[in-house]
Amino acid sequence: RTRGLVGSLSHDISKNVTLESLRDLKSLKILSIKSNVSKIPQAVVDVSSHLQKMCVHNDGTKLVMLNNLKKMTNLTELELVHCDLERIPHAVFSLLSLQELDLKENNLKSIEEIVSFQHLRKLTVLKLWYNSIAYIPEHIKKLTSLERLFFSHNKVEVLPSHLFLCNKIRYLDLSYNDIRFIPPEIGVLQSLQYFSITCNKVESLPDELYFCKKLKTLKIGKNSLSVLSPKIGNLLFLSYLDIKGNHFEVLPPELGDCRALKRAGLVVEDALFETLPSDVREQMKAD
Repeated sequence: RTRGLVGSLSHDISKNVTLESLRDLKSLKILSIKSNVSKIPQAVVDVSSHLQKMCVHNDGTKLVMLNNLKKMTNLTELELVHCDLERIPHAVFSLLSLQELDLKENNLKSIEEIVSFQHLRKLTVLKLWYNSIAYIPEHIKKLTSLERLFFSHNKVEVLPSHLFLCNKIRYLDLSYNDIRFIPPEIGVLQSLQYFSITCNKVESLPDELYFCKKLKTLKIGKNSLSVLSPKIGNLLFLSYLDIKGNHFEVLPPELGDCRALKRAGLVVEDALFETLPSDVREQMKAD
């Protein structure tokens, strides 16, 4: 059975916390610390070799001295949330078993270091959401194992076509950025099931998007789109479509070809829904 430990350290004791009792927890696999520590406590380092998942939620306090992470050789999941990190910690690149990395709510502006992620062959989930990242480097293409990329709430303006060389991506969240253009190379993502660009500045979608035949969730609300292509009908598995908050005047009747899409899964202004032929509307409302 997997054993886990979750704890909060109050501000007063965290300065000289010892957590000595961890040493004997030989089967401890998951450790979650919600605190404001400035470095990973020594007691955690002592049990680090058998930890599989570690979460530090640091409430905005700067986490420094991260070299001890290197000792956590069996770590498959690492969360360093709200730790005021300005760069991706180099120690992370030594964690060869890592499958999932979450650096939510930090202070990342540049992620040039991701070139070093190419050594992490098992890394499938990368969460860089809620940061201040202005661009995605070309090196992203070296993350060939990547399946899920969380990149929402950043400051990205340009999507590099290199991103789509990560052709195993199934989940791609780019919502709440400043993106104006989706490269046609997105059509390469034949495994893509979830794609969100909610709240960007996109004015048109490439037809190649509709080559992503496995799409189930498509979120394109709050952009500057004026036309929804009839090719939307190619997405036979589409069950959730958010198009609200754009400049559409009419919806293509081909939406009726999306047999998995019901009214509850279509987020759209009521008046716009009424532009669909009555038979399509009835089909969507039917159970």
